[in-house]
Amino acid sequence: MSFAFKTLLSASLIALAASPVAAQDDAPETVPFAGGEFTITENDDYEKVLAFDGRELARDYFVMLDKIADVRGTPVAFFSVGPGGNACAPATVMVWKPRDAEVTTAKLDDECNTPGAAVSDYDVFFVPYLLPGDTADVRAWNPDDGFRLQGVIAYAPEPGTDWDSLDLAAAPHPLDLFRNASIYATAQSLLGDALSEVARGLGTSSAPAEADGLLSARGCVPHACGVSDTFMIVDRDAKAVYFAQQGEATRFWPARDQWPQAAASLIPSDF
Repeated sequence: MSFAFKTLLSASLIALAASPVAAQDDAPETVPFAGGEFTITENDDYEKVLAFDGRELARDYFVMLDKIADVRGTPVAFFSVGPGGNACAPATVMVWKPRDAEVTTAKLDDECNTPGAAVSDYDVFFVPYLLPGDTADVRAWNPDDGFRLQGVIAYAPEPGTDWDSLDLAAAPHPLDLFRNASIYATAQSLLGDALSEVARGLGTSSAPAEADGLLSARGCVPHACGVSDTFMIVDRDAKAVYFAQQGEATRFWPARDQWPQAAASLIPSDF
């Protein structure tokens, strides 16, 4: 499930990048809508300003039109608005014109990592991408009722997977390893409530490296590299997983003196 959300998010970002309606230079972009016109312009502070018929609706360093769709018979424009960078996904700002009223906007209050919008004919759903150990709200919106809680989802590994079915070639990123039910169960047992926090520290990792039968990976929390890094080792033969995470004091799961020599020798020197 988590992998599917990640794929959906990646596809959404690719689609946004391909959209022709983005203010990336000095020329304003214009889009006709509801008898008026959207404009996206850049100000002297390099912010993009979204306006409708001259009335400002939103501003940030990244503003792009995603699509215009019909939701319950009402045309709704979907804009991605955010500060840019790799640590803060843009928020979806929805714009529509109620009957006999001015153009109106709505967006989730999430500061960062706002889920992409999945649009149907009757509702818009915001399904978050989950890290191992996460649970999160799924919210729905429509122009008649506004936002509502649709449900709560939790991260889950792929059913029927275990140590014997672990395919390292199918895990190009260490977070993909948690899709294996045996690795996920082992990580849950070791980390408890810290699972999500530790997994988040692997987000920037490259592909896992293999040496002496051990798979290892290191990543960091974006914008906190070198002070909030996570190190992970998977020993498929021993059916064991080891974690370390930097902080005020580096933490180890299990305790460092319980790591076998082969695994302990791979611990980075700054941990």
